[in-house]
Amino acid sequence: MSAPLTLYMLRHGEVFNPQRILYGRMPGFYLSDVGRHQAIMAGRALKDKPISAMYSSPMERAQETATLVLGQRPGNQLAVQVDPRLNECHTPFDGTPHEKLEKVMFDIYTGNEPPHECPADLRVRALEFIAEMRTKHAHEQIAFVTHGDIVVTLFLHAMGQELNDIGRGKLEDLGLPERYPMTASINTLTYHTDDPDEVPEYHYLRPY
Repeated sequence: MSAPLTLYMLRHGEVFNPQRILYGRMPGFYLSDVGRHQAIMAGRALKDKPISAMYSSPMERAQETATLVLGQRPGNQLAVQVDPRLNECHTPFDGTPHEKLEKVMFDIYTGNEPPHECPADLRVRALEFIAEMRTKHAHEQIAFVTHGDIVVTLFLHAMGQELNDIGRGKLEDLGLPERYPMTASINTLTYHTDDPDEVPEYHYLRPY
């Protein structure tokens, strides 16, 4: 049964990517020095929260961020739990130079067919994760580290936007303080009731 829950949803920290490619689900991409600092600052912002669990995307950069966040908690005894539903979008554009993607405004969804994902696929799996968390961690506070478009789709859900919307060019108009969620930003989703269809309260924080 669904229950009240507070989720601290973090985008991973900045990634070392000197070739400026879309790394997506490609292995071997880790945080830059700046990204590690961002993750530490996020951890300091959350260190006094009564977080009972930490989840992460399978990607190295997300797990690294989650570990650094937990490292700021005095006497931390939580371990990072990996959940594939928090993974980066599955796209045919992995490895594509940013210069090429800029010409199509980073549209990595139009024309996608299975097994590649559309925005609705991200929303569905993210909400499946949250539904499970509302049962498993009822009346608790948890954290998870994921990727930019997962953050965006859950922000759009909280703002009442349709399932397949990815919000390009209108996130600020809908109330996001920035054009796109920054690396290591903390996006809080708060569920106050046991209604499984409740739309969460949303709050954004850039901790650096």
